[in-house]
Amino acid sequence: MKSPPIDKVQKRIANISIGPSTLRGQPEGTIKTAREFFINFNFNIFNNCLSEEDFLNKLDEQTELLRNKIPSQSWGISRKALNLFIFQSAHDIYLCEKNNLKRLIPFFEVVLDNPNAKRILELAEKKGVILIWRNIKSLKKEENSSIQNFAKQIASERGYERCYLDLDFWRS
Repeated sequence: MKSPPIDKVQKRIANISIGPSTLRGQPEGTIKTAREFFINFNFNIFNNCLSEEDFLNKLDEQTELLRNKIPSQSWGISRKALNLFIFQSAHDIYLCEKNNLKRLIPFFEVVLDNPNAKRILELAEKKGVILIWRNIKSLKKEENSSIQNFAKQIASERGYERCYLDLDFWRS
């Protein structure tokens, strides 16, 4: 049996990963704009990523492209949406295989939202690490980098990639 049409699979993942609760409280049009961005997302931009630095540079570029399209122009909202979409895409057997996404999972960030960020900040405080978090709407690149670097340490201690921390934190 042949694979389903990859464009329809990508559209489904865009719609699933960017639901109403994902971007709750954002201006009208944000969800539609983000979904359209991801329906047309070209995973080939990651083809030459051989390191986490390469991947994060490409992720930064895409975050800026999405930020410039959404009504709020929020870097944090854009990064959250991008991380959710890429994570879900990597865990779809068709998108993952077609775009060779499995090799990139070690570079993925944990999706930041209030519950995940607060949990990471609690763990940081216990270790004497000070991180800055106000909310996802006002999150800046530098703050995200600090939180993600600490999250990587936590995940390493637990024996898995940082993108999976959400599994431990979600509704814990």
